[in-house]
Amino acid sequence: MPGTAAEIEQMVGWLAKVRFCRGLDGNQLLELAPEFTLRSFAAGETVALADEPVTEFWIVVEGELESFLTDPRGRERLLGTVHQGETLGEVAILEQNLNRPTRFTARTNGTLLVAPAEALLRWVQTYPVLMQNLFSTLSERFKVVAGAASRSVPSPRLGIIVTSKRGFVLAGRLLTKLLQSGERIEVWSNHSDRWNETGCLPQAVSIKTIAQHDAPMLEPPPPQFDRRVIVWETDSRNGTDFQPLLGCDEILWFAEPTDAPNLEQMTASLTFLQGNASERLRLVWLLNSNSPIAPLLNRLRFKKRDVKVVVETSNGTPSRQETQGVDRLARVLRGISIGIALAGGGAKGMAHFGVLQVLEEAGVSFDVMSGTSAGAMAGILYASGMAPQDALQRFQRDLTPSKLFRCLPNWPNLYLVRQYRRKAWDGMLRKYLHDWELEQLSIPFHAITVDLVQARTVVRQEGDAVRAILESINLPVVSPPILRDGMALVDGGVLNNLPADVLAENGADFVVGVDVSSHVRPEFAGNRPDMPTTKMRNAGSIDTIFRIFESQAHNIGKMRNRAVDFWIKPNTSIFGLAEFYRTNEIAEAGKNAAQECIMELQQRLSELEKRLIAPSKSHG
Repeated sequence: MPGTAAEIEQMVGWLAKVRFCRGLDGNQLLELAPEFTLRSFAAGETVALADEPVTEFWIVVEGELESFLTDPRGRERLLGTVHQGETLGEVAILEQNLNRPTRFTARTNGTLLVAPAEALLRWVQTYPVLMQNLFSTLSERFKVVAGAASRSVPSPRLGIIVTSKRGFVLAGRLLTKLLQSGERIEVWSNHSDRWNETGCLPQAVSIKTIAQHDAPMLEPPPPQFDRRVIVWETDSRNGTDFQPLLGCDEILWFAEPTDAPNLEQMTASLTFLQGNASERLRLVWLLNSNSPIAPLLNRLRFKKRDVKVVVETSNGTPSRQETQGVDRLARVLRGISIGIALAGGGAKGMAHFGVLQVLEEAGVSFDVMSGTSAGAMAGILYASGMAPQDALQRFQRDLTPSKLFRCLPNWPNLYLVRQYRRKAWDGMLRKYLHDWELEQLSIPFHAITVDLVQARTVVRQEGDAVRAILESINLPVVSPPILRDGMALVDGGVLNNLPADVLAENGADFVVGVDVSSHVRPEFAGNRPDMPTTKMRNAGSIDTIFRIFESQAHNIGKMRNRAVDFWIKPNTSIFGLAEFYRTNEIAEAGKNAAQECIMELQQRLSELEKRLIAPSKSHG
């Protein structure tokens, strides 16, 4: 316990600043101070284990801790950060449930004030205001857990590792985007002169030079800043000392594709410095627009999903792919995820390209996508970097048969059946997607198919992109099930035609749903609701099968709408399921639907960010 007058004075000074002691006067603080002891902790140290007895009440007066919870399946996840001035152990002590539910690890170096459990029980009886303060703290914690409170800026201590000039270009653009979002940023770098070569440093930012053995990230950002950033240049071949990155909440590694062979060795040295750095590390691939596909890392795996960003120009207006990549990276850092789910519907799915074109022109981009059947086909091509207008031209050309074929009766249906029977989809799609894997695409994608063996939905997030499309568009009866790994796979629309729920379950904060089957023309094989029985016509088997699929997509789409936050519903009712030769016309229906609601969508997304991210701290 503190003994000298100086130690008592320091203890009182700390207590006067914490919420727990709000409302106590100086004399009352003097009564509490002698019952505390000081305990220091070092960055990376395990301060407390889950399930151990809680016999002490803690106040964090310097530094930060992280809390981790283990779920019933034994998986540990990060709950959050315990900041300076916050308390620990009070719930277990007051409920007399003396087992700690979480593990605590030191984020930085710091200091705890520690008091016996019986002291806390006595204090709340003597000073009722202390119990009020604890209830106020617990109420705020509950709001955060329930999602009712705003999030603070995630990763307030951000490390960026660059290995090339393009890395500095992207770092400058990222800083500009964060500043435009209202953040106040302090920037350090080991090579300040490199910024002058790129000309991408925002005017509002000045660079502080950092030495090899400095470690500014062991302290939180000063009050006038929301985020402290270190941009650290390293040699991808020879490595470097990463000491200044110690204490970072998150580390972005801006990697060139040519860095791939050396990444395992390089990241190993980073992990050696900071034991759990692999959990904080996120790869950001710097790609080119003519090949926006990341290298495959078979052995190297990180907890955080990688991000792909096209970086080509250092000056001038960035391309659409460059802008979208920076937007996605900024949202990752701000803890926001926006998804779009694309429904199936045969040729009606060509409306997705029109929707995506309007959204893109309005500056709306997405962090994750999902799709079923035609939605998977359109979405995966878009996620690979193909522009919507380019996709339209190619589909219009590839899926329009010869004049001779168009002389056949009911030729659109026959042509679509031939596409399946001749396995023509594979050759057509491989011209554009080659042997790329889903995990290499610029935007993470979830493709939906159905396994008839276990009668369940299967979600593809990895593996061959063309194969994922073929599984998702595999129409029953028209084409036999695809047999693979103990599964018999057919069109995902059989069970989930608009997979918005998949995105919500994977953490998307806001999901746009594009339903191309919500409008159905009340006509089948020339038959209408008002037609007398004697004038009705018999339908062919192919017409009947396609109408069944259309009806199924329409009704399943109506049932699966709870995960959708914003709807776009192109009216494609005048188009047939097999009319791919009308791709451009169908896309116009998508454009019209998106243009009607784009301003509302932009407003909703703006409100989302304001709601999820807490306002910046006041200056001073």
